[in-house]
Amino acid sequence: MMKRWGHSLRFELRKRPWVWPIVLLLAIGLSIGFWQQRQARTQFIQDYAGRLEKWYTPHKKAGKAEITAFKRSPAAYHQWYMDSLAVNLQKKPQTMALDGFGVRIYNDIDTSRGALSASISRTYTQFLYMKQHKIAPMYPDSLDVETSTGDLAGLNNQSTQMVLRDNPHYYLQGWYYLWYLIRANSVILLFLVGILLTGRQWAKELANKKAHSDWLLLQGQRTLAQLGNQFSIIFYTFAQIVLLPLGLVTLGIGLGAGWGDLRYPVFSFSNPEGLGLAESFMPLGTYLLQAFGLIILLILFLTLLNMIFAQVLRNSWLTTIGLLLVLGITQVMPAIPNFPLTYFRVNETITGILQKAADSDALQPQSALLNLGWWCIGLLVIVLIPVISQQLQQLWRARMASHRHVQQS
Repeated sequence: MMKRWGHSLRFELRKRPWVWPIVLLLAIGLSIGFWQQRQARTQFIQDYAGRLEKWYTPHKKAGKAEITAFKRSPAAYHQWYMDSLAVNLQKKPQTMALDGFGVRIYNDIDTSRGALSASISRTYTQFLYMKQHKIAPMYPDSLDVETSTGDLAGLNNQSTQMVLRDNPHYYLQGWYYLWYLIRANSVILLFLVGILLTGRQWAKELANKKAHSDWLLLQGQRTLAQLGNQFSIIFYTFAQIVLLPLGLVTLGIGLGAGWGDLRYPVFSFSNPEGLGLAESFMPLGTYLLQAFGLIILLILFLTLLNMIFAQVLRNSWLTTIGLLLVLGITQVMPAIPNFPLTYFRVNETITGILQKAADSDALQPQSALLNLGWWCIGLLVIVLIPVISQQLQQLWRARMASHRHVQQS
């Protein structure tokens, strides 16, 4: 029986559109951002060097530690940057050589001092963690500015743009670029392509008015096996489209530019002592593990939703359009606790940003994974109801036929 099911699965897989060329095209498309970031960093460093030369004229001796450290090495610049933050936080004394400010660390902004104190404190804490664990920071060093905490709320639009322009982050190693892709919500694009490739799979079979299903029954494949077959094809195709491009891009960048450190601190909200959400950091490895757990559950969710739409609509185009509408809604709807469409914002779910915004423990990462798992089980039951009902009817008819046969005898 398993051999017959495997043969049927291979037959169905051959009927699919070519997937590997699409996977390679998606991987190439996702990797473009890496080269853009490399070019952007080179341009930023050149512009920054020009600003330093212009700012620290030969007649201005004070504060030249910034340009000296910048010219020496990335490690020396990082030490200067960290020491300057310490001066801002009054953890080091201010001196003529180290006044705590520089071209990208402002003495004041919008005529108010301390407007970026939260970002400075967060970045310094992050640097202490990296120093303790011997993790190389991204270069050039920048403030960790988080809009979700209101870091820029008190600034006008011009100052906001200046802060964001002066504090870029470049994700130029394997694990870091994978983190960037998740933060940038690139997974939604991959889901969209997956829907376009799989939306017609089961609905098209159902639209054939059972001709193909009856043929499979004659070959000895039961309805439940046919359903499992279609589920496997849709889920497998989705997984190929979503996971393989991310894996290929990460592998290529990791081998060519280095992997980075999975202990790198990722900003998040947590509630470790039950006293309310507070800012914290999680290791990048934990972030990626939870993010891919959520992504796999979302693939499962879309697979089951695909099969339900196909069973109800029995039209391949309507099924595809319905799934695309669902995907679009996930990007504009507010965060709703315990509602599965909320979890399509992967980065915000894993980092606790949605939990903070909605003020709901139901949106913490562990609860989101558990809740989405239960939704998938519920959808699976809905998918199986027609098959179970059909089998019960067949069993009932067979039993009644047997009973009539006994009475006639």
